[in-house]
Amino acid sequence: EVSIFVARATAWSPSEPYLYDLKVSTPTDAVTSYFGLRTFALGDGPKGRRPLLNGNFTFLAGFLDQSWWPDGQYTAPTDEALAFDVEAVATFGLNMIRLHQKVNPERWYWHADRLGVVVFQDMVQKYGRASKATVPLFVSDAAAMVHGRRNHPSILQWTAFNEGDCWEVFDTPPHDVAGGGAPFQRLPP
Repeated sequence: EVSIFVARATAWSPSEPYLYDLKVSTPTDAVTSYFGLRTFALGDGPKGRRPLLNGNFTFLAGFLDQSWWPDGQYTAPTDEALAFDVEAVATFGLNMIRLHQKVNPERWYWHADRLGVVVFQDMVQKYGRASKATVPLFVSDAAAMVHGRRNHPSILQWTAFNEGDCWEVFDTPPHDVAGGGAPFQRLPP
């Protein structure tokens, strides 16, 4: 485990999507990456509980994105196509996308990170014939999604359940509704 101290850190936000470059090297190899620093929590304000991004009340407004391309269906044909929906957010005066029941390629999240677009990430849902047998698979897939995408500063919310025919089968601990959200609850703010 390695710790990095960042003096006078700049927090990532939609208004300032600051990303730090990172290079880790050994005598025989090197890896480059990036990271962003931010916090996200709920805080009590004069009108109830509100989202706090980096300790500040932040109004998040966006659209539902199903990431569908006419010339690639659920696979973007080019990097420009992959970035298009993320880039469109600012065009409409918005700052957020709810990625609807799909996990996109890493590159899509990089576009969100660099452009300062907040992502509400849905878990892919099981439609029809959800049963006790499919519950452990759902929980395993949710944990894999979180593990694969958790380092993106743009992802502020993970949505475990979206459709009623999915969560209704989560009725027996540890795979009740609270247990189904466990992979998300273990994340740091």
